[in-house]
Amino acid sequence: MSDVVLRIADLNVTFTTDSGDVPAVRGIDLEVRRGRVVALVGESGSGKSVTSLSVLGLLPGTARVTGSVELADGDTLRDVVTTPEDQLVDLRGRVASMVFQEPMTALNPTMTLGDQVAEAVLNHERVPRAVARERAVELLRSVGIPEPERRAGQYPHELSGGQRQRVVIAIALACEPRLIVADEPTTALDVTVQAGILDLLRSLVAERETALLLVTHNMGVVADLADEVAVMSGGRIVEHGLVDQVLLEPAHAYTRALLDAVPEPPPASSTTASRRSSLSRPGSTGAEVSTGSTAGGDDAREVVLDLRGVSLDYRVQGRHVRAVERLDLTVRAGEMLGLVGESGSGKSTAGRACLGLLTPSEGEVLLLGTSVARARGRARRRLLADVGVVFQDPGGSLDPRRLVGESIAEPLAIHGRDGRRLTAAEKRARVRELLDAVRLPAGAERRYPHEFSGGQRQRIGLARALALRPRLLVADEPTSALDVSVQAEVLQVLRDLHAELGFGCLFISHDLGVVHELTDRVAVLRSGRLVESGATADVFSAPRELYTAELLASVPAPDPVAQRERREARLRLASGEDVAPAPGAAR
Repeated sequence: MSDVVLRIADLNVTFTTDSGDVPAVRGIDLEVRRGRVVALVGESGSGKSVTSLSVLGLLPGTARVTGSVELADGDTLRDVVTTPEDQLVDLRGRVASMVFQEPMTALNPTMTLGDQVAEAVLNHERVPRAVARERAVELLRSVGIPEPERRAGQYPHELSGGQRQRVVIAIALACEPRLIVADEPTTALDVTVQAGILDLLRSLVAERETALLLVTHNMGVVADLADEVAVMSGGRIVEHGLVDQVLLEPAHAYTRALLDAVPEPPPASSTTASRRSSLSRPGSTGAEVSTGSTAGGDDAREVVLDLRGVSLDYRVQGRHVRAVERLDLTVRAGEMLGLVGESGSGKSTAGRACLGLLTPSEGEVLLLGTSVARARGRARRRLLADVGVVFQDPGGSLDPRRLVGESIAEPLAIHGRDGRRLTAAEKRARVRELLDAVRLPAGAERRYPHEFSGGQRQRIGLARALALRPRLLVADEPTSALDVSVQAEVLQVLRDLHAELGFGCLFISHDLGVVHELTDRVAVLRSGRLVESGATADVFSAPRELYTAELLASVPAPDPVAQRERREARLRLASGEDVAPAPGAAR
C-alpha cells in the first residue's frame, strides 16, 4: 500500500466577491506521506490557509474549487473536492483532523474538556459514553496534560494557552487519523510553551507515523519540525524541497526575502549561574533573587520611567492574587528596555501600571519624576500625555467606525499641543506628517482601518501613539501577530522614529529574537519577579539564571542545523545537565 496520505493535484481556489472573482490558490501540487512533516509557508494572503482548509473541505460557499484533493481512506484515495458533504463529515476526524491557531475559539466554553474529547470519539465510534470518557482521559494524558482525570472535568478558561492547545491536539488525535493539518498551532504561544507543543507534535509523528501538514509563517518552527517545505506566494508554490535544502540554500528570491526578514535569534548558551536560583524551577527552594534597579550606574540621561518596588494584585474569586512582586525598573530617554518572560509572568500587567491603568498595592510608578498615583486632574492628564502606547492587536485598538485620520488625531483633540488647542488645519497637517513618518500613502487618513493590512494597521497605531511626541512609548507585543516580513517593516519604522525622536521605550514581548535585535537592555520576569536584567547583549550571551537560559534555548532558529543544536541545548538545560553546581558541590 502506498504511504501517500494526502495528494493535491492542480488545486485552484477562486472566491466570488461583489467586486469580482479573486483567485486564492493557483494550480498547486503537493504530497504528504506517512510519518512525514510538510510545512506550507508564506505570508498572509499567500494561499496557505486556504489550501489547508481545502484538505478538509472547509471552504465557504463563495469558493469555487477545481483540481483534486485526495485523502487516503484505508487503501482508497478519496477526492475531497467531489465527495458530498455528508460523507466529508465522516472523513473529518477519522481520516484527517485539524489543529487550529486559536484554541479558545476551537474549544466550546460551555463544555468540559473531557466531554469535548469524548465527543470527538463518539462522532465516529459506536462505544458507550463511559468508554469514550475513559479514552478522553487517556488522550489528555498522552498529550501531556497534568492530572488528566481532574482536568477532564474543567472548562477551557481554567487552562493556560499551551494546555488548551494540547487539548485541541488530543481532540485531533481522538480517532487516530492518518493526517493532521496544523494551522499556525504555536503563533500565540510564548517560546517555552511553543517548544513543548513542537516536541509533542514531533513525538506524535514519530510514534504513530501520523502525517502532518504544518501551516506557518514562522521559519524557526519550520526548521525545528519539518522534513519538507513548500513556499507559497500569490497562491502558487514557488519553491519545494527538503528542509535543509530550502532553508540553507533557497533558490527563489521570495524564500530568501522571508529568511532575511527573520530576526537573528539570541545565542542558546548554557547558563553561567553557579547555583540554581529559587526561581529556576517551580517549587524549588533557595535564596530570593534580588530585584535591583536595571538602570545603568553612570547614565546621565533623563529617567522617563521609574518603577520602585512595585507590587500589583488582582482580586480573583474573593482572594488576592499577586501578579507583580516588588519590581524595580528604569527606562531612560533614548533607550529601549525589553521586558520579557512567559505568559503569566506579569509583563503586560507591569505595562498597564506604567500607563496609569493599574494602581500598585505597594511601591510607586514615576513618570518623568512624578508619581502617577498622586497626580490628579489636569496634572495627571498632562503627565500621561507624555506617554504613548502601541497595543498587540491593532484591529482591536482602532475604532472601526472612525476614519484613520480621526483616530490618529484623537490625542491631539484631547490634549492639544504645547498647552493650546490645535486648529482643524493644524491637526490635518500633523496627521499627514505622522502618516508619512510611518510610511503610509497619501490619502490613508480618509480610509477605515479594515481597508488596511495588519502591518499597516500596526503602523497606524504607532502613528497615533506618537501624535503628541511622547517622551515614553510603551509597546505591548506590537509585532506578535505579524508575518516576518511585515514585522521587519514595522520594527524598522519603530527603529527610525526612535532614533529621530529620542523617546524612551518599554518594549514588552515574548519574542526574544525581536528583543535581541531591537533593545539596549532587557529585564526578565518570572511569576511577577525580576530574575535578571542588564545589557541585552550581555544577558543573552551569558545568562546568569537557568530560567533565562531556558527561554533563550527555546527560541527556534531558521537554520535547521543550528536549530537541532539549540533543541539539544534546551533538553540538556531541562534535564539539569548544563547547570553548573555550587562551588564544592558534588555533580
